[in-house]
Amino acid sequence: MHIAVALVEPQHHINVGYVARIMKNFGFYQLYLVEPRYDQKEAARFAMHGRDILTSTKLTTLKQLRNKFHCLIGTSALLGSSRSNIVRDTINSVQLAKLICSIPIERDYCIVLGREASGLKNNELEMCDTVVVIDTGTSYRTMNISHALAILLYEIKKQQHISQPVLEGQSNYRATQMSTREEKNLLISYVKKTADCCGYDIYKRQMLYLAVKRILARGVPTSKEVMLIVSLFRKCILAIERQEKFGACHCSR
Repeated sequence: MHIAVALVEPQHHINVGYVARIMKNFGFYQLYLVEPRYDQKEAARFAMHGRDILTSTKLTTLKQLRNKFHCLIGTSALLGSSRSNIVRDTINSVQLAKLICSIPIERDYCIVLGREASGLKNNELEMCDTVVVIDTGTSYRTMNISHALAILLYEIKKQQHISQPVLEGQSNYRATQMSTREEKNLLISYVKKTADCCGYDIYKRQMLYLAVKRILARGVPTSKEVMLIVSLFRKCILAIERQEKFGACHCSR
């Protein structure tokens, strides 16, 4: 399990310093920055023993992170107001920890923290495989990014200790060929083609694609399982195309 952290447009040096310090506390060392706007020297003052994390930060974009990591974990303080709002369909911090620690294969994860004032935008959350919200038990869920990160990393570390004995006994999973990112992308592409062929409601398509992506992210599909589903969609597309062709020929007589 490899977990990195990304900050989107961080502005306040104190927050960045505390994020590095928190990462050091829990033993995570890879920090990415998307369009940073903070004072690096000032941030180092608050990082304490996490200064080495600050000096090794990497500049990046969300698109590059999307291509690099198996799973992007978006963060949000806002819940979806309706069932159709798939973008803000969230899990809580405990569910996230169980999801990460229960998967018996090595995966690269990146926790993406949004802007201090406004968080992540909807189009940025759409790029994420899952979105986590911290349940504060009140209607006021907005937290400082370093505090939120501390809770997430604590839950992950705690769950890691609980799950480790179980995972050690699941070596048979490692012998199974797990699905690759390319195979998952292929499945999503066939979902899109099938939606086009069957006339699926246009206004629902983006939600459909996002739902499939997040289902894949929350599971551990094997290569065989993904390709079997791909073959089903391929058959559906061919059947629809044959029906349309037959119908056109029949009508022309």
